[in-house]
Amino acid sequence: MRKNLNIVKISTIKCFFVFFQSFFLQAFAEIPKSLLNPQLPILSSGPPLNIQAAYDKEVLLEVTPGDDFSSQNSNIVWSINNKKICTGLYCPIILKENEYQDKAPVLQIITYNEFGGTTYTYEFDIRSKEGFDPKELNKLMDYVKPKQNKNDSFSSQQVSAIYGKGTLIQSDYILYIGSLSRSFVWNDGIFQTDNLDTLRISDSESGVLFLLPSSNLSIETTQSDEQMRTARLNYGGLRVKASGNRNDTDANTENFTNKINIYTAEVNVLIPRGSDVVITRDKENGKLFTRLLVFSGDVTLIPSVTKSEEKQKNSDNSIKLTPGLEFTIFEDGSVLPLATPKSSTIDNYIALTTTQDELKQRFEIKNIDGIGEILDRLDRAAVLADNEEFFELLNLLTPIQNQMDKDIRIPYYLGFAKKGLYQNQDAKKYFQYAEKMDPNYPMAHWQLGLIYLEEKNYEKAENEFLLAKKNIPPESKIAHEYEYYVGVPYYFNNKLVFAKNAFQTAVWDTELDPSLRQSAADFLKKINIEKPWTLIIPFGIQYDANALSLAQNQSLPNTYSDKSVFRAIMGGIYSYDTIKESNATGWFLGGAGKLFYVKNLTNGYSNLDAIVAEGSIYESYRWEKDELKKETDSVRIYQSGGAIFVDNTQDTLYFLGGGVYKNLELNAGVQIDVSSRTSSNQRSGLVYNQYYLMGLGQIEKFVLDLNLQGQEILMFNTSDTVGSSLELIATPAATYAIDSKLSLKFGNTFDFLFTFISPIQSKFKFTPTAAANYFILDWLIGTFSAYYEYTRVVPDNSDIFRPGLSLMVTGIF
Repeated sequence: MRKNLNIVKISTIKCFFVFFQSFFLQAFAEIPKSLLNPQLPILSSGPPLNIQAAYDKEVLLEVTPGDDFSSQNSNIVWSINNKKICTGLYCPIILKENEYQDKAPVLQIITYNEFGGTTYTYEFDIRSKEGFDPKELNKLMDYVKPKQNKNDSFSSQQVSAIYGKGTLIQSDYILYIGSLSRSFVWNDGIFQTDNLDTLRISDSESGVLFLLPSSNLSIETTQSDEQMRTARLNYGGLRVKASGNRNDTDANTENFTNKINIYTAEVNVLIPRGSDVVITRDKENGKLFTRLLVFSGDVTLIPSVTKSEEKQKNSDNSIKLTPGLEFTIFEDGSVLPLATPKSSTIDNYIALTTTQDELKQRFEIKNIDGIGEILDRLDRAAVLADNEEFFELLNLLTPIQNQMDKDIRIPYYLGFAKKGLYQNQDAKKYFQYAEKMDPNYPMAHWQLGLIYLEEKNYEKAENEFLLAKKNIPPESKIAHEYEYYVGVPYYFNNKLVFAKNAFQTAVWDTELDPSLRQSAADFLKKINIEKPWTLIIPFGIQYDANALSLAQNQSLPNTYSDKSVFRAIMGGIYSYDTIKESNATGWFLGGAGKLFYVKNLTNGYSNLDAIVAEGSIYESYRWEKDELKKETDSVRIYQSGGAIFVDNTQDTLYFLGGGVYKNLELNAGVQIDVSSRTSSNQRSGLVYNQYYLMGLGQIEKFVLDLNLQGQEILMFNTSDTVGSSLELIATPAATYAIDSKLSLKFGNTFDFLFTFISPIQSKFKFTPTAAANYFILDWLIGTFSAYYEYTRVVPDNSDIFRPGLSLMVTGIF
């Protein structure tokens, strides 16, 4: 009997449910649009904008919410001068005169819900107490519905809450922020969140900022001459994703790289375009600290407080922080060692700053087996990899890592992201997986080679680079980097000949990054450090279409000839310098010898054949310039003596003493004319020389330099033909490297010689020159030069034209 009764009950319930369901669905078949379209709550009526009030008299005010769903389901807060006084539809207000002597009362009524809030602001007109009727004077008035302007201007700012709510306080105005996007102006103000809130602040000038829970951020008005936004994180957390791309600058915009400046009491953070960084300010063990985590881009940090001993060591305390590193600085200036963040920390930041729509786009994979979805993600991955956005790259490809067998780029990009975040062990697994898929894939070998270099496993690094070389595209970036990077394991594997060849190629490669070219030059110095001696042997032939005297020394005749001449030139320079034998500091000895022979092959000029012989000793001193960086500097002083023979007869002796520091050389001494010329024509005197080589930088593929030289001679005896002289020489030049073997050099020599006789004789010489240098072998250089020399002689007002050619071959041992 009980069983049958239960069946009846169940049947009755089923019938009632079916009836209720059909009635309910019919009754609510048309849902109001206000429920489908979230909107800000508003007030339909309320007090007048200027409220009439009297001190110590109660004024009862009321408001009426709008008739839409959002307004009817909102909260209402009343505040005076940002101090909460009431909630709800009614608020009795009593103004005390002693409370508003310094600042006038301003009433704000905020109606808000999860979509956001609308703020209404009122002022008070204070009246006399006598005959004051607050109800009659403050009648309810209808409000006009505020217009919603959704059109962004050229420079626009929007803010919304990803979770919870938030507020923006600017002067006396409070903007209540909910899930709906609200416009604001980037002027002085404060964003605030509570412990369950996260705000998304977008700015067309700088990018997107995410204000994390329990945070306080002060934004500052941007001045007309400033090129980036500025804000101060007072406490809490902030993620900044700067707009733009780190590679989208050109010559006109390279000075405007930084998009936003976030600072705290501990550190100033300059965030360039395309960068992604998380900044938190909190307290640990009673000390305030600022912590930074870079997701992508190179962020510049300038500590605001630094320990005094650190200040003495380094006046420029800016720091470059690269992706995947965590930096922490405390209020006393102490800094924790750089570290890689925990994966849970990264996941937490990403979760707090990702909207539901972004989550769907990121993790929802439609037709995962379809090649179209995979190719689309790989196209986006290529862009992220170019911009070194390692975290975003991992987020993009992690959902399809189980599809690695379908495209070799999936494991490669995953390994690339892991390597960029200093997770080399994980990166190696992905690259090795890619190698198994295709042993000829060059990028996997290349990245493994770089990892093995970091691990100082030079044998494996060398092997991986050699495997990568087989299939590297010839015009790619790594094709230019190859010689440098393979040279490093060659060097440490003691294959110095191969290393030297590789580094020499790298030094001459104008497409290679300048820092790598400089590093290659440093390696070359280390390779040659065990060879203290150098032997240079030049030989060649010269054609002179208008033979002048060889008078670089001024003891030879200075007559001109229109006759052309061929000359053979040969010589040798040998030097030995003990400073090359070690990297120690202190004094070192050295010496050098030079011998040159110039033979005129044209009949009638053999009397101008010349031999120059010179010997030198020098003392070098090396000292430690920077103890922390292990940098050294050195200076050399020397003493030289030489003789010039003309037509197999001794002509001139000279003795010089001088010094060399970096690109500057100075020397002084005496030259003695020992020829058979009459005493009135002999040219003995004191000599002073100065030389300076100045690098002028690089314009595209041309390397510019300027060679300066000055010479002063004070003659012991003067006559109508012999006098003291001053010569100034400047040679600007540009060098263009076609490849590692061939380079071109273009220059122009300006030579001004003043001889102090009566009247003063001046020679103004201009010599444009073009030369080609070619490495026939690693130790043998061929140089072909063409020049055209023009000299103007004053006061004779005569012109001399002197074209010429030369071909020299120089062996360097």
